[in-house]
Amino acid sequence: MSDTAGGRYPSHPPIPPQVPQTSPRRTMLMSPAMVVIGGLLAFFTVVFSVVILPIETYKPPASDNWLPITDKAHDGRAVFLANGCVYCHSGFSRPQDVYEALYYTYPRASEPGDFHSVAESPNVLGTARTGPDLSQEGGQHPDTWHLSHYDNPRSTTPLSIMPRFNFLSKDELDALIAYNQSRGGKDGTLRNAAIRVGNQLMRLNMSMKVEPDKPITAMIDRLKASGAYHEGGKPSDKSPSGLPWMAVWMINSFERGYWMMKDPLDVTKQNLIRGKSIYLQRCSGCHGAKGNGAGPGADDLTISPFVFNQDLTKKPMTSSGMFYHRILTGGPGTAMENFGTRLSVEDIWRVVLFLRTIPNGGLEEDLPTVAMYEPWTPPPPLKNYVETHPIGDQVTDKVDPTDPFMMAARWIAPGMTSSDEILIGGAIPMTLDRLSRLVRADYMKMIDDAYADAKARGEDLPKLASLHSTKGLVFHAP
Repeated sequence: MSDTAGGRYPSHPPIPPQVPQTSPRRTMLMSPAMVVIGGLLAFFTVVFSVVILPIETYKPPASDNWLPITDKAHDGRAVFLANGCVYCHSGFSRPQDVYEALYYTYPRASEPGDFHSVAESPNVLGTARTGPDLSQEGGQHPDTWHLSHYDNPRSTTPLSIMPRFNFLSKDELDALIAYNQSRGGKDGTLRNAAIRVGNQLMRLNMSMKVEPDKPITAMIDRLKASGAYHEGGKPSDKSPSGLPWMAVWMINSFERGYWMMKDPLDVTKQNLIRGKSIYLQRCSGCHGAKGNGAGPGADDLTISPFVFNQDLTKKPMTSSGMFYHRILTGGPGTAMENFGTRLSVEDIWRVVLFLRTIPNGGLEEDLPTVAMYEPWTPPPPLKNYVETHPIGDQVTDKVDPTDPFMMAARWIAPGMTSSDEILIGGAIPMTLDRLSRLVRADYMKMIDDAYADAKARGEDLPKLASLHSTKGLVFHAP
């Protein structure tokens, strides 16, 4: 026997060639049954840890911004899901989206507590943003804008790829709109209250047929009881400046700095052509291809779009600055949305330049010309009003910037100061303080209605006082 490794280990004896060499028998350690059992175990472990465990253990409290929704909004949520709206519209805003709030788009980032109640299950968070995020949609548009948008999205948003939903019944449309207006919690409800109050007051200012909400009718009753209401007052009644009261309220829907502002751009053919292109692309859906306020989107609006094919040279509400302010921010008392999120400053001013060519054929001819442009001349009554209401008064005006209802009132009437009083429609004496109380009353009424409906549905709700709390409430303009 020979030694190996220094003689420490004996070598294996040689195997005779006639002896067959065989390997040990090998058996399968995992049978098909074991594979199935193991796979199911792994699958249900993942389901338990990723789905079931979070559902049962992660129950964040309601956020300070959370609110329940009304029965009508609850029905609208079902319409939203049934028609696949969630496929294109997300239902949450991310921290990085808040940057867009600088341009009135996403005012806040969603929190887990925003999706607190059983009414939010199954969720409508979505997975894509083919269309805009709708988590903060409440109050971004008035109800009639939504109505026109669902009938034909191209009427209000010409570049939209959204399909028409004109097959929905009136009840389904009303419910869907109520659901959209409920989104955004307290912030969205406050915006919606400001939109509603602003639109109703504008219609009263124009003597239009309107059934105001309870807060407005209650205020009018109190004014009548105190003798402050001007019985028999008409929108055409003159204010001390000589302007009709109707015009005074309209003018104060613009910031004072824009009242007499001139267009900073030169009247050139290039600017006019660019302005016309934008008008046809963005504005004609409501204001019409002829500028007559009779576009296809105007049919469902309670307040008709502004008419441009008329003399714009001496009207008190047609300064270039006022046009710019309206396009930039939208504003109360109209169905118009802000275009400051989609158009550059220069392009908005180009549209303003072009608007002044419409009375002279700017829309009828293929190309607008400089000769079609007519400048604006402020009428004497407006000059009187501007002189007695200087912009400096707003600088020194003491208004609490932390009061969300006062900030909403300042959005409805950004031209007013706390010492001003305007007769809406020549009859309703309105101050900023009364306006803020109107917004507050409408806001609280919407919360009370939603709370009552949710309680009747058997939802687990916090105390009503906590929902009435304005802690952290901020007014984010549409």
